[in-house]
Amino acid sequence: MHCNDRMLEILGYQRDQLGMTFQAWNALIHPDDFTPWIAAVKAQLRDSTVPLRMSVRLKHASGRWIWMMFVGAVVDRSTEGRALRMAGVAMDVQAQKAMEHELRHAARTDELTQLPNRSVLLNAIEQAIARGRAQPGYQFAVLFMDFDRFKQVNDTLGHSVGDELLRQIASRMQDSLRPGDSLIQTSDFAHVAARIGGDEFVVLLDDIRGDLDAEIVASRLIDVLSMPYSIGVHRVVSSASIGIVTSTHAADDADSVLRDADIAMYEAKRTGRGRYVMFEPSMRHQVSATVSLENDLRQALEQHQLFVVYQPLVNLGSGEFAGVEALLRWRHPQRGLVSPVEFIPIAEACGLIGALGQFVLQTACRAFAAMPFATACSKSPSLAVNLSRAQLRQPGLVADVQDALRANGLSPQQLVLEVTESLAAQDAVVLATLHAIRELGVALSLDDFGTGYSSLSCLHELPVNYVKVDRSFVSQAETSAYHLVLIEATIRMAQTLGLGTVAEGIETQGQAALMATLGCDKGQGYLFSKPLEAPDLVAWVLARVVA
Repeated sequence: MHCNDRMLEILGYQRDQLGMTFQAWNALIHPDDFTPWIAAVKAQLRDSTVPLRMSVRLKHASGRWIWMMFVGAVVDRSTEGRALRMAGVAMDVQAQKAMEHELRHAARTDELTQLPNRSVLLNAIEQAIARGRAQPGYQFAVLFMDFDRFKQVNDTLGHSVGDELLRQIASRMQDSLRPGDSLIQTSDFAHVAARIGGDEFVVLLDDIRGDLDAEIVASRLIDVLSMPYSIGVHRVVSSASIGIVTSTHAADDADSVLRDADIAMYEAKRTGRGRYVMFEPSMRHQVSATVSLENDLRQALEQHQLFVVYQPLVNLGSGEFAGVEALLRWRHPQRGLVSPVEFIPIAEACGLIGALGQFVLQTACRAFAAMPFATACSKSPSLAVNLSRAQLRQPGLVADVQDALRANGLSPQQLVLEVTESLAAQDAVVLATLHAIRELGVALSLDDFGTGYSSLSCLHELPVNYVKVDRSFVSQAETSAYHLVLIEATIRMAQTLGLGTVAEGIETQGQAALMATLGCDKGQGYLFSKPLEAPDLVAWVLARVVA
């Protein structure tokens, strides 16, 4: 064996430290690389057309392993074809191998949290499915996690806070799932925790005893992950909703298992958030029905199946007609009337709510402008239209409101835009939009007050003109002292701040009288009228004026 000084320099040896024999050099090769290296050399010795080009790890004089690439060939053979001499070149590829390792790591790791990514998770689930087929009795579970209101953290505190929240979530998951952990006893089954995008994390529990193990882990994770997070000066609370698929109902491929866990997670969100739900095959049919309804809803916009109805508001003191609230309805060609309770959440989830809101605003303004209320009433009535989060976050909303008013000859004072309490109180971008709407002269009403996240103490911070007392409070006001006190406090606070009040869902004379006694300005509900289409509303108003 012969080599130049550069070869020895790379390996860190002096010439007298290294025996120049094939056996001595072989002793430097990493055990995992030795067998394929010998096979490659023998193949070249037998046949010169077989290339010898291979990277192997060699032991450096310091004891560490370094990567070298050998490229060589037999350059002299006997007349019988026996190899007599080989020659080649050795290259230091340590940096290249380190880069390859980094690239492989990056391809398998989520950059933000350093957890395994989706591809690693899918591979692990495929292995679990295969093992389940091969080994009767083997069980696994997939836990799909999504963090409730994470988007609000990004929107209100910024993406840097959101990123740090994700890192802390990942750290808590890893700590909690560590074998022998006192909170989650997972010492007798393995796991893979991964981030697959956004605020979605997945845990694969391997070789569990049964479904109960998965439920115990999910319950403990919910407890651990819902504890407050300290991020700089901020204290953030974000609970987790978890969907679980176990071997009992696992599909035949990893993508389908993940899809089913996602379905169960959304069921957990729908039924209250901060909880877990076990997947059942019937949930697939529910999703299929939802997808079908979503497709129909997209066509409903194009085929004019949507229409607007109007529920009257009255002055509780005088009984005089005071305005209307515009409400969206859907007349499906096969299903008949579809409840807004069914289709509004679907519109919000699939991104149609903005288009629906714009339809209601334009349609209601056009219809309201055509109603002969100016001569029928002593005071100009108002038109109330609900705004969704999607609309409130659209940059062109203020211009859309201006266009709707101008196109139909309405003054800004005739329009009231309603927002839910949680939207107005939680989002800085939404607050800025609300202030811009107020500058137009359009009034704002805080809908469903008392059911969201704000309180009486912060009511003065919101740029609203009216507060609507939620129907759930009104319905219990005559029988529940608790609800009565809340309504009375709301009305008093609103009066102090110079805000108008509206009670919704009034169904009895007793409720109407009580709301009037408490000082509530206006009311709406089935006691006065159900929501009406435009011609019926005109007839109702004229009949009331005559009466």
